Amino acid sequence: MAITLGGRAFEGPYLAPLWTPRNVAGLFAVMVPGWRLMTFRALHFGQAEDFSAGFLRAEARYAEWLRIAGTEWNLYVATHEMSFSTGAQRESAAAATAREYRPQFAPPAHTHEVPALSTMLLARALRAQQD
Repeated sequence: MAITLGGRAFEGPYLAPLWTPRNVAGLFAVMVPGWRLMTFRALHFGQAEDFSAGFLRAEARYAEWLRIAGTEWNLYVATHEMSFSTGAQRESAAAATAREYRPQFAPPAHTHEVPALSTMLLARALRAQQD
């Protein structure tokens, strides 16, 4: 199974308590279920030199992720392998992935939209009162 996050293909998501990690370097995404069936929302993107057993619990923000998920059984992990990469390369890739990640249910990025007619009329009325 694969999922695309921030333009990168990740393996998973896997249920965290049942996940058997491989001993490779790469990126990881900590995820929780989304509002719709089979959708997920990434909480964090990070990098690891080795996805060894227990690395996720050793992360500083693990308790925060558990509070958000409610239980370990609502916590998922997805990985993107980067064998033979340096820590700096993985950090850079994790930051880029987090920057490019756009959840399906997130509002679109802010654009310079034309204000609504009611907003323009209100602004005109307020300016007229000042004159």
